[in-house]
Amino acid sequence: MSNPSSHISQALHEWGVDKRRLQEKPEDLLFSLTSKLNELGLEVGLATICIRTPHPQLDMLVFRWRPLTTDEVPTTTTRSIVGQRTIKRPDGVQDIYYMVHGHTNENMWQSSPFRKVIEEKKPLRVLLTPPPEDIPFPIVEDLMDRGMTDYLVFPLNSAPKVSVAISLAIHRPNGFPPDFLDALDSFLPVLSLSVAYKVERIQFQEVLAAYIGKEPASLVFQGQIHRGDIFSRESTLGFLDVRGFTAASENLPTETLLDLLNTFFEYVYDAVYAVGGEILKFMGDGILFMVAGDQNPQQTCDLALKAVHALIHSIKQYNQNPDATPINFGCGLHYGTVLYGNIGTNARLDFTVMGPAVNLASRLESLTKSVGVTCLMSADFVNRTTVTERYQCMGTHKLKGFAKPQTVYAPMAAILRQTN
Repeated sequence: MSNPSSHISQALHEWGVDKRRLQEKPEDLLFSLTSKLNELGLEVGLATICIRTPHPQLDMLVFRWRPLTTDEVPTTTTRSIVGQRTIKRPDGVQDIYYMVHGHTNENMWQSSPFRKVIEEKKPLRVLLTPPPEDIPFPIVEDLMDRGMTDYLVFPLNSAPKVSVAISLAIHRPNGFPPDFLDALDSFLPVLSLSVAYKVERIQFQEVLAAYIGKEPASLVFQGQIHRGDIFSRESTLGFLDVRGFTAASENLPTETLLDLLNTFFEYVYDAVYAVGGEILKFMGDGILFMVAGDQNPQQTCDLALKAVHALIHSIKQYNQNPDATPINFGCGLHYGTVLYGNIGTNARLDFTVMGPAVNLASRLESLTKSVGVTCLMSADFVNRTTVTERYQCMGTHKLKGFAKPQTVYAPMAAILRQTN
């Protein structure tokens, strides 16, 4: 008579060493793993993988899989989610959460089974039928409400300074079968190798994105890495610069100056990413951002202007604090072709953005100083935006590097900002 645990162990091993594990994307892991477990009769209701890696901005990435008919687990007790992406496929739904540093100080993490498993490096199991007398973790109540019968969280071997753990909650009557638990011990090393490979890919792409932006990082990740590689696209470009930074750097303590810059950068980030834009470059006290619009130029210009309006409002609110060092800034908006490319030497490359469109956005920002407004827009931008508000033509100006004089415009919000 064949050994059931041996059959399960072989099936899991074959899944783990299948060459498709090397080909699938990191976000495919829970989809393929839960499909295999359901083939083995586990009836997975929820599956989560928690990843902590060294990253300048993110403290943690959380992938949560559920069947199409299952609602997501609520996440109302944390303020640390800075991004969420949902992937829906015939074999389930996966929500990906990006958590900033400080998440581990919140009660949600302190009371999480993931914290216990990662810190103690030991698996944890909670039988849900019959219901436990003492509820060890807040999530257990939610799992019981969903009709789960068993809950398992286990750590995976990973690289130094990297922590990974997976949880499985199932509907199967009587919980996890003993044969599966027996097979799991021998399967974990294989699963750890597969996950470690994907975590490295995640870590590389996310860290790269933190320094050069998500879309440029994606291009580099896909192989656009040779010196001279060029990629172009139509987009709205915005160039922002802090006013009076040189004087501030001479008069303010270094720590205060850095706090001021970071505060401004945070407001820019919130405004730009809220409309689906992306910060491409930090240049001292300046920022270059983009809202891509290959398919809909009008929409991308509208969104960029919405971001600038939101930024003007946020800075105005910030400056009303009598204890805050006031922040003033200038902004140039233009619609045109942006070029991504690798420049440098054979030993050192910089993935950067370039081209006349970038230069024009920068020149428009510089012109705001002499014109006396917060934001100036090019004619190419104004001719595309459909935002219904009054503009004022601010004249035609000769800009450095451009043979043809440029007619520029200011939204009324930017004009009012200068006079308040």
